[in-house]
Amino acid sequence: MSTKKSALKQYLKYILQKTLLPIWYDSCRSKPIEEKLVLFADSNGDCPPESMLPLMAELEKRGYRCEAWCCDFSAAGFGGMLKFMRAFMKRYAVARGLVICNYFVPAHACRKRSETLAVQLWHSCGALKKFGYSTPDDIPPSYKGSVSRNIDLVTVSSPACVPVFEEAFRLKKGVAQALGVCRTDVFFDGEYAEKCRKKLHAAAPKTVGKKILIYLPTFRGDASHAYTVGVEEVEWLKKALGEGWQVVIREHPRVKNGVCDLPLLSTNELLPCADMLITDYSSVIFEFSLLDKPMLLWCKDLEEYLSDRDFYLDFKRDMPCPVITDGEKLAAAVADELAHFEKGRYAEFVKKYMSACDGHSTEYVADVFDK
Repeated sequence: MSTKKSALKQYLKYILQKTLLPIWYDSCRSKPIEEKLVLFADSNGDCPPESMLPLMAELEKRGYRCEAWCCDFSAAGFGGMLKFMRAFMKRYAVARGLVICNYFVPAHACRKRSETLAVQLWHSCGALKKFGYSTPDDIPPSYKGSVSRNIDLVTVSSPACVPVFEEAFRLKKGVAQALGVCRTDVFFDGEYAEKCRKKLHAAAPKTVGKKILIYLPTFRGDASHAYTVGVEEVEWLKKALGEGWQVVIREHPRVKNGVCDLPLLSTNELLPCADMLITDYSSVIFEFSLLDKPMLLWCKDLEEYLSDRDFYLDFKRDMPCPVITDGEKLAAAVADELAHFEKGRYAEFVKKYMSACDGHSTEYVADVFDK
């Protein structure tokens, strides 16, 4: 996106935040709070993201009335987006709670009532690529609004991640708390992996009896021009591995017309099925480390990527698994990782970045609503 176009987009967001959105909110501000109403809101799709679903189910079990407010702003058009935001702001004004897991402009566009608890779950674990106010690639200097105003709680995956989120969102002390990441709870359920394998076999009978390698790369570029680097080599890897393996490729959702093998399974359902994961600079590194299985980072454009993006850690030094940059060595690296992987290799990595994920994160976050 050009600098001029990006600046215009940020300016329009700012104008909305300062005018129409607070007016719509204030029009219902005097109405009583609906004590059991919790809104789950997102602007990246028309359904609640996977990161929200466990908390939604837990709160409903506790008697809360959960409403999904999801709209793909990039596809809705300006009129559709305004219509959605107008209706949302009126519900926001009377809600007991709001849950988001991405940037969501309407959440910060008013003087929120103190009775409303606003929770940012965020969609990724750990602390890898810089985001938020830590980098102008994410929030440009031209954006004059706030991405954290009104947020009462940001959940993170370990105490080590707290200062990262405080910097990225410009949070006051105590807002970011190491309560864990709700969607990781299932990885501690002994029956979950078997349920996922059964779902996999039902969706793709050809996977029965085969080992599963999953390729989950992140995207390059920006949200409007996203692309993947390295897919061709993984396609070739399919042939090198032979008939005993099923290679599942799933490009980032932002990549237009990207490969999405086995769409009936969510990413959370695919991970327990994997005998091995290949990724690159994706935060899936963190949740997969909980599963204690072979993993390899295929980073064809490593030097270029490191020069363009900042990280919260030393990527070359701190990754808990091999990093491969030469496509001709990819098949051999996979074979070597499978042959020499030892259980417990990620222990220190998990302790530092994922220690708050213990299988009960959803309960901890739901308890905050009950206080």
